[in-house]
Amino acid sequence: MGANKPLASVARALRILEFLAVNPADGVPLTAISKELGINKATVHNTLATLREYHWVEQDESTGHYRLGEGIRPIANYKTTTERVVEALHPALAAVSLRFNELVHLGALTGQHIVYLDKVEPDRAIRVVSQIGREASAVRTSLGRALIGVRPDREAELPWFLSDPGLDGESPAGLKELERAVRENFARLDEEGWTQEIGECEPGIACVAIPLTIGKTSHVAISISTPIERMPESQRHAFVAGMAEEIARLPRTAKATLPKALR
Repeated sequence: MGANKPLASVARALRILEFLAVNPADGVPLTAISKELGINKATVHNTLATLREYHWVEQDESTGHYRLGEGIRPIANYKTTTERVVEALHPALAAVSLRFNELVHLGALTGQHIVYLDKVEPDRAIRVVSQIGREASAVRTSLGRALIGVRPDREAELPWFLSDPGLDGESPAGLKELERAVRENFARLDEEGWTQEIGECEPGIACVAIPLTIGKTSHVAISISTPIERMPESQRHAFVAGMAEEIARLPRTAKATLPKALR
């Protein structure tokens, strides 16, 4: 049986809603919506009429421009699975950052990249700078190495992660060294429950990370990032142990499980 075909009318309505969501709050004229989306003006008008009926769209009485209406409020207030995970784990990030006075990240895999979902910054002048929503090649980061490492088919998938277009500037020798570092972290993850990267994602920055299982199957990871001089090799186990302790203090409702080696 083939895949179900999307309903054209629903697809049009969603495209219009998405378009209005990223445009000024004072609204957009019908002609502009039709032109920008490449949809016949009459079809756009009919779709907007239906959306108005359900209050998902409203029309300005003076200009005739269309904008999102009050009907979207339940959707706007809805928390996605990712948002709920971020909210549940944020207290652990805050506790880890307070404990070590360093930058703490929460990350997840998206394709060949790690995406930073949340962070807590330290209260110090010299610190690592980061941004929520930023992406980085997964194989270069401790977060990515942790999350690739818990995948059941990691060996078969590793060549794909190493083919990330973001690594196109790497020499063959550099890619081989990167693969060696990732496999070394697989071994560390299996034996000790954590991963690291030392100056490989950003020069002068060291990171350690722990993967977490959320519920039964999904995974995220938490990391500490510091200037290398504040995370010598002799101290990395202490950072990991402290991180694990704070994560273990989360309530059961967070549904976050540490690797066996750190429980």
